[in-house]
Formats: sequence, C-alpha cells, structure tokens
Amino acid sequence: MAKKNSISNASQDITIDPGSSGDSFIQFSINGTGEFRVGVDDDDSDKFKISQGSSLGSNDTFVMTSAGERTMPLQSSFLAYNSSSDTNQTGSGTTVTVEFDTEVFDQNNDYNNSTDTFTAPVTGRYIFEASIIIGNFTAADEMEVYGVTSNRTFTMNYIDPNTVKTSTGYYGAAVAFFADMDASDTCKIQIMVDGEAGDINTIYGTSNPQTFFCGNLVC
Repeated sequence: MAKKNSISNASQDITIDPGSSGDSFIQFSINGTGEFRVGVDDDDSDKFKISQGSSLGSNDTFVMTSAGERTMPLQSSFLAYNSSSDTNQTGSGTTVTVEFDTEVFDQNNDYNNSTDTFTAPVTGRYIFEASIIIGNFTAADEMEVYGVTSNRTFTMNYIDPNTVKTSTGYYGAAVAFFADMDASDTCKIQIMVDGEAGDINTIYGTSNPQTFFCGNLVC
C-alpha cells in the first residue's frame, strides 16, 4: 500500500527559500526517481518552471518569466516550406502531396520532411495552415487543396484558377483547419488541378517560406 504523507497548516503560508542563492523548488519523485521538479530557476533570471527529472532548466515543460510570458518548450509545433520548385505535378486531375522539404523549426520532432507528414504525438486538437504557390496554368478549370488527416479530409475548392492567376502565371492557394487527432495520426497537404491537357502545373519553391506548412498542438 502506498504511503500517504500530508501537511496541514491552516494559519501559516509555506515558504521555500534557499537563502542568498540557489533554486527554490518542490521535487516530485516515485520510488526514488525524480519525475518532475517545480520551482524558481535561480540560474535563469528566476523564471518559474516545471521541469522533467530532478533539476530545473533540463527538459523544461513549462516556463514563465517574471513578466508573465509563458512558453511550453516541448509542445508540438512546426514550420516547413518548399525550398525549390517542383514541375509537372498536377493539371489533369492528379492529386499530389505537396513537398515541404525544409524545416524552419520542429519542436518535439513530429514533422518528417522526407515524407512531408506530421505525426501527432498525443491525442488532442491541432491547428494547421498551409500556403501553396502554384503556376503554369493554361486551361485549368478547377483546383482543390486538401488537409488530409487520419480521421478526415479538409477541402478548399478554387474554381477556374486560370482566370485569376497573376501576370507571372502563379496562383496562391491556402488552407487552414482545426483537427481532432489521435496519437500517431498523420496530417499532410495535397493539391489537385484539373482541366489542363496534362500534368503541367508547377508548385513553386524558394529559399523563403512561400509554399509552407505549419501547425501545433492547441489542447
């Protein structure tokens, strides 16, 4: 049977003060192994932290500055973009997965830039956004952008992009969606253009994030 310890003090505050220097903390351990430490990190501008293990400043899961600014360094979050143009991807009704080969950041390492796929680390609600610059239109009459998750597909439909393309022949499409995902579910972005004589449309890529994909765990 687990041992239960309790502290009862109805009339006094409990103060944890190391003195002139050092961290002020509470350690949570199981069977002698440090699981989480909660306290103020003296070595990092007295930020309030929740850290994994037996020390503040290592594997921080929650950090709050004295001004109330809060971050979650291990929360799943990513931004990736297409660094070079991909030619002849779609145009005659072919659905293709958009390439986002270069990561700007990938907090928690949940995005795979080889497969252009995000994998949910835990069950939760995730928000995703993508922008796609596509061009070389000649006679396209339909374009659709898909946010493809394991549970469902989100669709943004664009009618006749050929008539609204820029003077340089490119068209910008975007999709944003809030998705329920189970642990290990995946998400990727796909696009389809129809009405061309063949798969002649180019997905634009450059050294700046113009064709990009980003997302994060919200709750």
